[in-house]
Amino acid sequence: MVDSDAVKRLLEGNIEPSEIEGSPALYSMAERIYGREALEEMGVYAPEVSTPELPAIHGEMPDDVSLPDFQPQLGDSKIYDGVVSKGKRRIVTLLLGIGGLFGTVLNMVVGGGAVLCSIGLADMREICNDEYGQTKLVWTEGYTWGRLHEIDTWVEPMTKPLAGDIVLLIVFSVLSIVGLFFRKKSVHPSDVVSLGS
Repeated sequence: MVDSDAVKRLLEGNIEPSEIEGSPALYSMAERIYGREALEEMGVYAPEVSTPELPAIHGEMPDDVSLPDFQPQLGDSKIYDGVVSKGKRRIVTLLLGIGGLFGTVLNMVVGGGAVLCSIGLADMREICNDEYGQTKLVWTEGYTWGRLHEIDTWVEPMTKPLAGDIVLLIVFSVLSIVGLFFRKKSVHPSDVVSLGS
């Protein structure tokens, strides 16, 4: 605690520099009031502040201190929030892969235009009229809404270009396999069910 008389003399400017150097609290106040440069011009420098040493505690724990034996009760169920989200991710991946495979095969064999005409979403004469038979969507041509309404976007099923369809079949097959077989491995020890119970 700083002496109130010393603080009063510091504020009045009637304090000896040696008093300021001897007290870290007075030096801090003087530095805030007058500034470090002014104190250095008077020959007052910051006092050395030593860090207190904490006593080291070595030895064994006394016998009168007892720690509780904590053994958590874990159930055999692994169900928690993380498992639910991982399961949903796998199902979405699997459904996306199977849906994409189904759509690609349907477009290759029957034609997506035939499905659109049968449910009433498409009304283009070139697609919905059986004499033209151009019901297969070319994925590389019909990537926008405007391009879907051009005749060059539609061809007869099981004709060229099959390369784009094969690429889509591969991509959706990989998604189906990932969704079906690959699980995210857990590294948390509480996720493992004990076999002894």
